[in-house]
Amino acid sequence: MVAGNKFDRIMTAFEHKQPDKTPAFILGGDFGFYKQFMNKVGFTPEEMRQYAKDGIMTGAPMCHAMAVKLGFDCDWVTFIAMQHFDVESRQLVDTFGSLARVVVSEAGNPHAWYNGPFLKTKESITKWWDMGRPAPFPTLLMDPAFKIQRTLMKKYDGFTLLVGMPGVYEPLHMGIGLAQVAKFARKEPDFLKEILEHNFVVQAKALDYIVKKKAPIIMCGDDYGYNEGLQINGAQWRQFIKPFLKRYVDIVHNGGAKFVLHSCGKIEELFPDFVELGIDGVHALQPKLNDLPALKQKFGDKITMIGTIDDTDLLVNGTPDQVCAAVKSMVETLGKNGGYIPGGTNFLLDATIENVQAMVATIHSTRL
Repeated sequence: MVAGNKFDRIMTAFEHKQPDKTPAFILGGDFGFYKQFMNKVGFTPEEMRQYAKDGIMTGAPMCHAMAVKLGFDCDWVTFIAMQHFDVESRQLVDTFGSLARVVVSEAGNPHAWYNGPFLKTKESITKWWDMGRPAPFPTLLMDPAFKIQRTLMKKYDGFTLLVGMPGVYEPLHMGIGLAQVAKFARKEPDFLKEILEHNFVVQAKALDYIVKKKAPIIMCGDDYGYNEGLQINGAQWRQFIKPFLKRYVDIVHNGGAKFVLHSCGKIEELFPDFVELGIDGVHALQPKLNDLPALKQKFGDKITMIGTIDDTDLLVNGTPDQVCAAVKSMVETLGKNGGYIPGGTNFLLDATIENVQAMVATIHSTRL
């Protein structure tokens, strides 16, 4: 057993060794969960003063202070691309062509939801390029996150902030639409690669910037799966997405950092490719969609498994006792010899605060 602070335990897990205590990960908590946290747990005045002094975020959705207060060992912040407001559609459009709309739930919680592609024709895509888009990420706006990262590491027992940005596939299909991805893949593969190249010029510069800031772990979000399988077939993923993902991994590794992929859905068929690419960790790994024991047996010494605790049912509808039993079993199955950092499989939305507290306590207390 390797002892240490939170960062030491996390890195021990990535080295596929056994830490003295299994670390716990939270992707983040949406406004609804944050509201519940503040109503039932919250911060003391002293904590608020200290967080303010240290510059630690205390608001949703990237609430690092909430992650610290709940006992997690690490969380995530993702850098978003440039956005502008499209007057005609009255929606936010990011630099890759993804539309988003801000909505408010009946409970009064705001959400910014993806609302479809903006670039619906080949002509609109080429016109987009003529307009100088995709535009560079606003790198200066990233700097506060790196300051927070250093402060969390230094003052909060090695609490580790995984930083990242969108991956290869999501900016592609969210900008031009799944139908066009499928059409170009079959009929105009060179044009699809051209889109990816335009996107990657911007993505690579942002990734280089993150690497130069000496972030130890970089996590990029790129959902490849539905509940039933991949969003595009494996052959097309390998033809179009995998080569660009390799560039991501190489940039990160050449900078001395670990590369983690967040990808929802049923993605288990891509694990051999993840190993080939040298990906250090994969997050989400929804247990109802993927055979996690089999993945651990086949790839557990090569890829760190992150997440795996169901946030769609167990953390929402289960009792704390049921959560404790399920988490204990998961840690005992996936946590042997390290390579495991459990936590919810996505942003916490409707999970109960009691279940999340039970999850963290069980992760930390289960001995292997």
